Amino acid sequence: MYQRIILLMAGVFLVAGCASLPQVELDIARSEVAKAYAGGAKVLAPVEYAAAANALHEAELLIHRNEYRQARTRLNQALLHVAKASELAHKKAAELESRRKAAARKKVVEKKPVKKSVVKKKPPKPKPKPKQKPSKPQIVLLDEVTITAGETLSSLAARKDIYADPLLWPLIYKANRDQIKDPQKIFKGQVFTIPRDKSAQEQEAARKEARESKLFQ
Repeated sequence: MYQRIILLMAGVFLVAGCASLPQVELDIARSEVAKAYAGGAKVLAPVEYAAAANALHEAELLIHRNEYRQARTRLNQALLHVAKASELAHKKAAELESRRKAAARKKVVEKKPVKKSVVKKKPPKPKPKPKQKPSKPQIVLLDEVTITAGETLSSLAARKDIYADPLLWPLIYKANRDQIKDPQKIFKGQVFTIPRDKSAQEQEAARKEARESKLFQ
């Protein structure tokens, strides 16, 4: 930047005489100050920019009073100050841009969700099925029974597959009277019919009869 300003100043001195109107220098100084302003020098390099602007303003006043030699001096100072202001503004602008990009990258990193490690839960162990109690075998009720050794009418009536009640023996006796002469005497190999069509009232009458007979007590 300094070299460019020095070259501009040298070129101006070759073109214009010291005593002539420094219009070319004035136009160059005005143009450089305007460029510095557009580049943000007024904010980023306020001291140097203010010095350049003041020197330019003083040069314009000197030209108005026809004091061209002094005006050229102030214009040269304005160009030097504006060169510094532009350079400082350029550096600060680059620093600010670098910081802005760094902040933007940091913000992106902070917003990026952190993946949580997922712990897979073990499936629950299946509950053991409750043990089923073995079902009791159903008792098949007999409609007919073959007598074995040692059996009596009372023991037959007490069997679960017949009546499960020893007092109901009179029912067997009455259903098989053609084979039984004495209720206390039945024989191996005889086949007796077991009546199943007796009402509750008939069964209760049989129990009463058994108790009164006192044969198998």
